[in-house]
Amino acid sequence: MAAHLYLSPHLDDAVFSCGGLMAMQDARGEPISVLTVFAGDPPDYRISPLAAELHARWGKAGPPIAMRRTEDRLACARLGASVVHLEYADAIYRADEAGRPLYTTEQGLFGPPDSNESQLIERLEGSLREIGSQQATIYCPLGYGGHVDHRITRLAAERLGQPLYYYADFPYAARGRTVPPELGEPSGDWRMIPVGEEAIEAWVNAIFEYQTQLSTFWDDEDSLYQEVRDFHDAFGGIRIMHPEFV
Repeated sequence: MAAHLYLSPHLDDAVFSCGGLMAMQDARGEPISVLTVFAGDPPDYRISPLAAELHARWGKAGPPIAMRRTEDRLACARLGASVVHLEYADAIYRADEAGRPLYTTEQGLFGPPDSNESQLIERLEGSLREIGSQQATIYCPLGYGGHVDHRITRLAAERLGQPLYYYADFPYAARGRTVPPELGEPSGDWRMIPVGEEAIEAWVNAIFEYQTQLSTFWDDEDSLYQEVRDFHDAFGGIRIMHPEFV
């Protein structure tokens, strides 16, 4: 039985987007892993004002990455998924050789990679090869919303030269955000995979484990549940794209 490997740019993206599908696969006894790319600790230098602002929003004065990794383990455990955390730092922590932040505004996070990151995609491709991802069915973010880390994750995965299943990045895809034109959509059609109420509840409960991130996207658990429910029902299931479905 082929393993399901979900590529998650950050410590929440794959569960946010595909938690219901993972719950259904787990119920069938299928092995699942979630690999988070940008799960490493910040480099040893003073964080940027943008990072400090986000930390305050998340309810932490200092880098909350260890807490976020714990949240991710709890969320994935609810869905029967094992976790792999790579040591690349989130975009809000990355800097040039002089220590100057590469991304200084939230708007800047939702754009193309900085020119200083030309080798990052290549290094990430190597990391994916080292973990043996070629033996798994890979689920990759399509890039709705255009966050730089989502873009980098997708570009690195596409360099592997193997079939990819693309998922719609939630909640960005539910809020009218699009895929950047320079990324585009692969040739193929969306396949809608309906999941039952039990899987949707497991999905919402898993998302709720990411306590540091909830206030960024939802007012409360009811609004979270409703948006997940509406996102699923609007398309008759979780949307997955793969060329073989054409």
